[in-house]
Amino acid sequence: MGSQRTVALLVAGVLFALCGHCRASCPERNLEDREDEANIVLTGTVDEIINVDPVHNTYSCKVRVWRYLKGKTSVGREILLDGGNKVMIGGFGNPGICDNQVSTGDTRIFFLNPAPEYMGPEHKTELMLNSSLMRITLRNLEDVEHCVEEGTGTRLYLPLAQYPPLLAPHS
Repeated sequence: MGSQRTVALLVAGVLFALCGHCRASCPERNLEDREDEANIVLTGTVDEIINVDPVHNTYSCKVRVWRYLKGKTSVGREILLDGGNKVMIGGFGNPGICDNQVSTGDTRIFFLNPAPEYMGPEHKTELMLNSSLMRITLRNLEDVEHCVEEGTGTRLYLPLAQYPPLLAPHS
């Protein structure tokens, strides 16, 4: 009985160490910085997954917008789809972003910037993930709203999506 307990504690310790290592391998920037660096913050639900790139394991999604928390005026008519309540978002699967995977029907808080020009005209009407997605909870919504309301706008950032892919800084 004692040896089973020792083995169980050893396995639990190894799992704990591995989980801690996984989190450490993808550190998340603090919420204030993520909000500052994003021109657009919105809540939405993934309607459709498209433009899957099997080589880079990236994809885009058509997202139904529920609410703009920041930057609604930055979203021009050319970006809006299906009568103005949907947008195309790219950058899913980007290894520089920790939480970057969604499924159809997922509702999240999205931190976004317009697609950079170097991506070409085919991405002109696309928004790009700028940092990890957040699950919709009352606490998360309140935290993001607080950051948006408190935003000082004193810091200037070049959004992650503006760097050429091989020169993007690691977060």
